Amino acid sequence: MLRSLRQISRLGRCLKTPPPARSLLKPTAESLPIAARLQAPLHTSGPAWKYDKKSSRAADDLDSDDEDDEDFKDERDSKVVKTKVNSLRADLLLKAGLGMARNKVELNFYESKIRVNGKKLQKKSAQLEIGDEIDVIRGFSQANPSHLVVARVSILSASEREEGLTVHLRRYKSLLVENYRGANAFKSSEHVDH
Repeated sequence: MLRSLRQISRLGRCLKTPPPARSLLKPTAESLPIAARLQAPLHTSGPAWKYDKKSSRAADDLDSDDEDDEDFKDERDSKVVKTKVNSLRADLLLKAGLGMARNKVELNFYESKIRVNGKKLQKKSAQLEIGDEIDVIRGFSQANPSHLVVARVSILSASEREEGLTVHLRRYKSLLVENYRGANAFKSSEHVDH
């Protein structure tokens, strides 16, 4: 931007100054007509490069204090998601991990479709810990009614920041699990297509 401003001001000066009286001696830059001066190259440096989001993000990553982060690898059916949350509340982690709207998380909670480590979630605001697994029940498996199709979020790591926490979550969009036992078992008469 600064380079282009300099070029514009130099161009403006060239157009405003009247051409001096012609000398019969060796022509100088001032004695050349305006058209000849405008043909002079304006760029004296190398080409300007287009902004690259990926390279600036990589530079930002190097500058930040993320050197102590472990590298979590994606598995076959899962994806590792890095996100920022205010706390390790179950509803916030589901919203961030699965990309669910808050009202959908609330609806699933009131329908008793959320399990944490295999147990029914009693409070949406329950504080979780690293290693916890949150399941959102999508419905019964059509192939095997004793199994459930769930979306799962596992908390891999959490580190504190100035504002909130940065967490690594492993997300499974569709996972087949055996139905929970006892009071935590999911009971529904409807089968869900998936």
